[in-house]
Amino acid sequence: MTRSALLRSRLAPLALAVALVVAVTGCDSTGPSTSGGGEVQVGFSTSSSTSTSSTNALAKAASDSLVLSGANGDTLNIHDIRLIVDKVKLEQDGEDQDGDDDGNESTEVEIEREVEVERPSFLDLPLQESEISPVAAGDVPEGTYNEFEFEVDDLDDDEGNARALLSEIRDGDEFPNWPEDASMVVVGTFTPADGTPTAFTTYFEAEIEVERELQTPLEVTGEGFSRQLVVRLDPARWFKGTDGSPRDLSRSDFEQTDTVVEFEAEFEEGVSDIEFD
Repeated sequence: MTRSALLRSRLAPLALAVALVVAVTGCDSTGPSTSGGGEVQVGFSTSSSTSTSSTNALAKAASDSLVLSGANGDTLNIHDIRLIVDKVKLEQDGEDQDGDDDGNESTEVEIEREVEVERPSFLDLPLQESEISPVAAGDVPEGTYNEFEFEVDDLDDDEGNARALLSEIRDGDEFPNWPEDASMVVVGTFTPADGTPTAFTTYFEAEIEVERELQTPLEVTGEGFSRQLVVRLDPARWFKGTDGSPRDLSRSDFEQTDTVVEFEAEFEEGVSDIEFD
């Protein structure tokens, strides 16, 4: 068994999260119940940059990797991206018994992990568009959901679930030095135009909430309903400079620098789409 396969097998209960519960919150105590709903599955995938500029040419390799090339001849080859997805959430509008000006209130339906305890998931982001990695699934009450939110967070937390996942990751062969304040890692090589490839394992710190309005609301209609909601990320937007050239991530290799790169605004720019089947 390869190191990657070994880590996936150890983290399968967290990464797949297929037996989840739903918690409903809001001011309306007569809000939607969990009866008569359906299952919603949430996964992550990769989307290619829409830019065709030679300064930001994104090519797909035959293997699971991304290649970013710049007009100056530099090349960034990414082999692996892992994320800590802390939470996923759907949101809908409901009637307000108190009767505000609009007659509406915000009611949240949160897909949680294992008996109302939030458990972060270790997401292995696919680098080919045809693949989707699931992170959560659960029964959702009937209704029309207008917004979707997910959180990326680090494991610098004293709570048992975060510590347990951190231990699982460090016990594997691939990331034994995962920093507590890291929420993402990128593995690959950087090759300058006039040089040789330099390997890197670079960690990033991104504690963010990404909330998007669904262009087409998600309607959960009844028993037997099943939908897959997919978050498409565009990593090409994360790793380029203002001139479009790829960033030299080897300068932030953790083994050489012992640093975690702050990464917040760039991440939000790389959330390209949220869709459902």
